[in-house]
Amino acid sequence: MAESLKQSPMYEAYARIAPRKEDWPVLVKQLTTALKIDYDWSAEVARLPMPVMIVIGDADGVPPSHAVKFFGLLGGGKRDANWDRSGMTPHRLATLPGLTHYDINLSPALSQAVIPFLDDGSTG
Repeated sequence: MAESLKQSPMYEAYARIAPRKEDWPVLVKQLTTALKIDYDWSAEVARLPMPVMIVIGDADGVPPSHAVKFFGLLGGGKRDANWDRSGMTPHRLATLPGLTHYDINLSPALSQAVIPFLDDGSTG
């Protein structure tokens, strides 16, 4: 699996910054193992004290419905924001069109979505 992923944008990004490119198979094995672990953090998510932004691609490995559910656990998407935005939570959800889990980090749309959230003093 690690060898076939060397053709991916994920590997290109890894190769640019990794001090030991030859450890790519180790990373892939660790990630594969971690993804097999069943977990449910629903209760903890609802108690997160900081503003959270969820960003996915519309062709992501994470189904958009899961991101919406996670956003809902934070209190997002449950009511109208009101004309003056007084009903908004500090949390944000962005689904970026035409992007996957493998190329979202290479798209200018990611920074365009995230930077305003990070710059907004009311979210942190």
